[in-house]
Amino acid sequence: MPADASSPIPPAFDQLSEQPGAVPEEIPGLLERLAEVPDPRGVRHALVAVLALTACAVSAGAVSLPAVGEGTTDTPPSVLERLGVRPDPLCPKRCLPAETTVRRLLARIDGDVLDRAVGRWPADRRASSGGRLRGPAVDGKSLRGAARAEGRKIHLLAACDHVSGLVMARLDVGEKTNEITCFQPLLVPLSGLAGVVVTSDAMHTRHEHADHLLSRGVHYIVSVKGNQKNRIVTGQEL
Repeated sequence: MPADASSPIPPAFDQLSEQPGAVPEEIPGLLERLAEVPDPRGVRHALVAVLALTACAVSAGAVSLPAVGEGTTDTPPSVLERLGVRPDPLCPKRCLPAETTVRRLLARIDGDVLDRAVGRWPADRRASSGGRLRGPAVDGKSLRGAARAEGRKIHLLAACDHVSGLVMARLDVGEKTNEITCFQPLLVPLSGLAGVVVTSDAMHTRHEHADHLLSRGVHYIVSVKGNQKNRIVTGQEL
């Protein structure tokens, strides 16, 4: 899903290239990635099919689970067949998951595993077209209108492609940690970063982050604020 620009740092235009158009092979690629998510339930509805139906509904504008259920019901038969929804053995229609089934499934699966699987899908598409992941920005945001049972807001750290706005990777910043400790785990699953530029805000202007990026052959652009006086002086001297 496209995301707003998450960094005020201008993109490195010499690193960016024209984006390839969508191709039919994207749907099988997404199904293959969704198959990486472990299935915690029975086998009446294939996990990949339920996740794919949910992704289609959200892409079509669904913003709630009841809306996802309505979108699933309205899915054309040709799309159901393409997504691998099984025919009902007792009638000619295909067996669709109820909204309650989708709700229970999404509550039980590993959210981080799902994020990684979905994030790899656009990365796979660019790799297959001969391109590379270019100019990702790392930033954290608190979700508006979403909170946990105890009232704590949900805060996510994400890597977003500067040109397309696609979220390539995302992690939930837990209550007992912060963005700093999530920086390296966020980027580890991303391949093809060597030679590109990663941007981030002043929170991630840290030696350990720079060492991690340089060890992978990655360039970086970071901000330095007034509370980092030594770095400001060094930068001015350079």
